Amino acid sequence: MDVKWELKILQTFLCWSFLMTIFKCRGTGYSSNTEFSYEDRVIKHLLRKYAERGKYGRPVKNYSDILNLHFGLQLVQIMNLDERKQILTLNVWTNYGWTDVHLRWNVTEFHGVKKINIPAHEIWTPDLRLYNFADERLHERRDSLCIVGHDGSVSWIPQAIFKSSCDIDVKAFPFDKQKCHLKFGSWTYDGLQLDLFFKDNKEEMDTSEFQFSNVWHVISAVGKKSKVTYTCCPEPFIDLTFSITIRRKATFYAYTLILPCVLLTSLTLILFWIPAESPAKLTLGMSTFMAFFILLIIFEANLPPAATSFPVIGTYYCVNMVLITMSSFLCVFVVNMSVSGTRYPVHLPKTLKKVMFSYVARALCMDNVVKPFMDEGHVTCPTTSRRYMGVNGDGSKFTNDWKGSSETLITVQKESNTELAVIHTKVNEIRNFIKIYKERLEDKDRKEKIAKEWKVLALIFDRIFFIIYITTIIVSLMVVLPIIFDSDIED
Repeated sequence: MDVKWELKILQTFLCWSFLMTIFKCRGTGYSSNTEFSYEDRVIKHLLRKYAERGKYGRPVKNYSDILNLHFGLQLVQIMNLDERKQILTLNVWTNYGWTDVHLRWNVTEFHGVKKINIPAHEIWTPDLRLYNFADERLHERRDSLCIVGHDGSVSWIPQAIFKSSCDIDVKAFPFDKQKCHLKFGSWTYDGLQLDLFFKDNKEEMDTSEFQFSNVWHVISAVGKKSKVTYTCCPEPFIDLTFSITIRRKATFYAYTLILPCVLLTSLTLILFWIPAESPAKLTLGMSTFMAFFILLIIFEANLPPAATSFPVIGTYYCVNMVLITMSSFLCVFVVNMSVSGTRYPVHLPKTLKKVMFSYVARALCMDNVVKPFMDEGHVTCPTTSRRYMGVNGDGSKFTNDWKGSSETLITVQKESNTELAVIHTKVNEIRNFIKIYKERLEDKDRKEKIAKEWKVLALIFDRIFFIIYITTIIVSLMVVLPIIFDSDIED
């Protein structure tokens, strides 16, 4: 009997111990064969509580309590600013901080564990969204763990790439400044449920980890808290808006867009120094126009297609294209004027000749060019006449009077000197030939003088157009550059 009772007592004790072990394991969620650290025990303990309550409600004790959320941005890199699509792409570290009353534990109970890391998708996280979202992706953040303190404080710092819409002003391109906004706020919780504050009370982006950009220079990145009531809901919503002001580094564009523009414009001045007879006078103008057209296409590729304001440098480009086009027309006008004296040997109108040769040429310091053409008479060949015709008191009996020559021949014939009559007949033929040759020389000299007068007039117009063009180029630069640099130093 004693042995049986002892066996029953032993069986009862073993069963009771087994049941107590099972109940203890179930109560704490631990397996009897697994050893957990106290950090693991805290995590399992908190996640088990979260699994019971759910992760969709705000982690507050009472429904009327307002959850305070601290939010900040740390700018890492300006990845791109697409002027055509008007989208700013930033690489940032977002910093969230709030208090979750359901994530608290007793430090002494878990042997000094004060901080743990748990996945963000296992607990409640704020639905903070970028209002001016302009991304085709569904998610902009990378997954990261939340750092939870024993007092319920939660710190969540996920890395994110935000693409936000940005109004582009290209008036001062490429010396422009752009100001873009990133507006963050809860999508569903109003200001009576979730209030927003700047992280560490810093109303600006943190730029301590900012990577150097070859295109943009960050001038400022300030934040502002706002309370807005939308048409959808009567309750006010809180948002934090970060405004980042960046300035373009124009060194690259100065060498690729501005310097070629100035050089091509200066090249236009050479057109008015090339002689009108040279074919390069028109060829160079057309080549310059084509080069400018290609440069304008490259310039247009960097601008948004529907800009509210046209850039000043674009206006300068258009003015230069108009100047080059007009210079081609003016070159044709000058060339035509230069050859018109040869095609149509007509003297310049006296009034035009007097004004251009006497006043305009003197103002342009071209006196030496027009001096040989200031006489009003036609070209004559007095030397030739004296040499071949024997006139003007040289003692010769031959004159330009044909009637007198015939009477002399009759007189000679009356003298019955046949040989002398033959000689005079030959001399008469020679005199007729010399007269015709003389008239041709005089006509040729007259035409050459007319052609030279027209060429000199073309030179005067070339000089006038050169002065007009160089004045226009200098004035346009003096107008454009202050506007660009004033925009550059504006805040």
